[in-house]
Amino acid sequence: MLQIDSPTPFFQSAIWACLAAMSFATMAVSVRYLDGKFDAFELVFVRALIGLIIIIPLVSREGLKKLKTTRMSMHFTRALFGTMAMAALYYALSASPVAEVIALTFLIPIFTTIGAGLILKETIGHHRGAATLLGFLGALVIIRPGFTEISWPIFLVFLSSALYAAAWLCVKILTRTDDASVTVFWLNILMLPIAIIPAILSWVTPDWEDIIPLGVMALTGWSAHYCQARSFKNTDASAVMPFDFLRLPIAAAIGFILFAEVLDTWSWFGAVIIFVSGYYITQRETKAARTPPDVQQR
Repeated sequence: MLQIDSPTPFFQSAIWACLAAMSFATMAVSVRYLDGKFDAFELVFVRALIGLIIIIPLVSREGLKKLKTTRMSMHFTRALFGTMAMAALYYALSASPVAEVIALTFLIPIFTTIGAGLILKETIGHHRGAATLLGFLGALVIIRPGFTEISWPIFLVFLSSALYAAAWLCVKILTRTDDASVTVFWLNILMLPIAIIPAILSWVTPDWEDIIPLGVMALTGWSAHYCQARSFKNTDASAVMPFDFLRLPIAAAIGFILFAEVLDTWSWFGAVIIFVSGYYITQRETKAARTPPDVQQR
């Protein structure tokens, strides 16, 4: 009888990483599809609400006692940064080509590196410093200041990337004491009260035709984080990070089909530069984590 070998841990992680890229791209396209009908904070509220409905059965299996935390202030800070980052990203997606926005979100690891040096007092060193500068060079290639107008959506993507990086740093601190399921649960819980007031002030009641894109936005936004976490479970982040780049061609293809949006050559070139610099930084982080502190050379 033919015996089929079980997938290797890397292959499984690669599949999860591809699913994460597809989920993120689909989430971005669904926000673009809504075409600014709903305020960004209303979208964040809907996403957090559906995410909470999904996560409660998952965490309840392990017992509610596991959700206890002594770092509630840090969870709130992470939720605040995450809420503002999502809102800024959603505002940008409603007014800019989806692929261009996604290309600039590759700046998140770059901003995370800067934050780690400034806030967590981690040593950046020459290699990561050079990669960080290269990443910003890639961003300049995309926006081409002086040749094209720097619009407010572009500014919002930069702001969103910086806020996402701040949220990542909070997660880095939280995972020292709290399980990943705890951080996800409290993120969705705390995002609701943060987003509800601005959402109510600009609330638009969805029509029946809005239910599907809103549901797709919320579900794929949640699955993007879930699949990414699963991809990191058995494999280093640097090993699966190349698959993250798939979200750009996926979004570009769907954006072309649905909205006739075309990403120009400069934007592709700049996106590759940003991604390569972020990939290099991730590799350095993985190598440093495995190297004893007294022999690390960053």
